[in-house]
Amino acid sequence: MGGSGGSGGQLTAHDVQVLREEAQRRLAQGRLDAEVNSLLLRELTSINDRDVERIGSYLEAIEGALGDKLDEVDRLLFGGSVAKHTYVDGLSDIDALVLLNAELTSGRSPDEVRREFAQALRRALPHGAVEGISEGTVAVTVEYQDGTEIQLLPAVRSGDRIAVSAWDGKAWSVIQPKIFARELTSVNQSQGNAVVPAIKLAKAIFANKLGETAPSGYHVEALAVGAFQDYSGPRTPKAMLMHLVDRASRDVLRPIRDVTSQSRYVDDGLGSSNSWARQELSRKLTGLGRTMTGAQSVADWQALLD
Repeated sequence: MGGSGGSGGQLTAHDVQVLREEAQRRLAQGRLDAEVNSLLLRELTSINDRDVERIGSYLEAIEGALGDKLDEVDRLLFGGSVAKHTYVDGLSDIDALVLLNAELTSGRSPDEVRREFAQALRRALPHGAVEGISEGTVAVTVEYQDGTEIQLLPAVRSGDRIAVSAWDGKAWSVIQPKIFARELTSVNQSQGNAVVPAIKLAKAIFANKLGETAPSGYHVEALAVGAFQDYSGPRTPKAMLMHLVDRASRDVLRPIRDVTSQSRYVDDGLGSSNSWARQELSRKLTGLGRTMTGAQSVADWQALLD
C-alpha cells in the first residue's frame, strides 16, 4: 500500500517547509489577533470614560432643580451611546426619560413641550456649571463645562403608559422602552456580556468611517440583537466586532421592527427592503468588513478608529 507525503510515508523537504510556513503564519496571526484585541480593549476603556457616577449626579441635580415640574425621571441604560449629538438616534442614545407633569404638558404638542422643558432647564440649572442647553428634533441636550453632555427625552403620561415625541417631533407616540432593553440584556448575557462592547466599538468605527450615513445608535443595537442570538464563535472583541459588521452588511437590507413602538421600524429613514439607501449602506459595511479581514497590522486597525 502506498504512503503519503514522500517515500515510505516520510515527509519531504518541501512538506516540512510547507508545514513550517503554515505554523509561522498561524503564530503571526495569533500575535496580531492578540495585539488587535488589546487595542480594542484600550479603545473600550476610552469609550467607557464617560463617568457613570458623574452622569448620575447631574441627573439628580436636574431632578432636584426642576422640582414639582416632574413626575418621574426614568434613567435608561442600554448598550451605551458614544455619540455626542443634540438630537436622538434612538432610545438607547439618551440618558433619561423625563416624565413631566400637566403644568408643562397639558394640551401642548411635542414641539411646545420640548421648548417649555428647555426653558425650564435654563431657568433652573446653575449657569456656572452649564455650558449650554439645546433642543433637537425630539430631545433636549444639556452640555456642562466639563464636556459632559446629557440627553433628556421629555415624556408625558398617556393613560397608564408613556408617550414621547415621534421622530418627526410633531406628534406624541406611545412607547414601551423596557422591551428593547430586556432583549438586548438577554442577548448580551447569553454571550458572556461581550455584545455591548462589540456595539460600542461598532458605533465608534461607524461614526469615524461612515459619517452621516452611519446607522443610528439604536439601529446598531437592534442589528446586534439579531446578529448574536445564535452566535457560537469566539467572544474576543475582534471576532465579535467582525461578526457584527458582517451580519449588519446583510441585515440592513430589510427593515427592523421597533419593539418600543416609538416608530414602525428602527430604521424607517432607509426606506423599504432593498431600497437604494439600504443597498448603499450594505455596500459600505461590506467594505468595512473587507478592510477588517485584510488588515495586516495593528496600525491598520488603529486607522479604523481614528
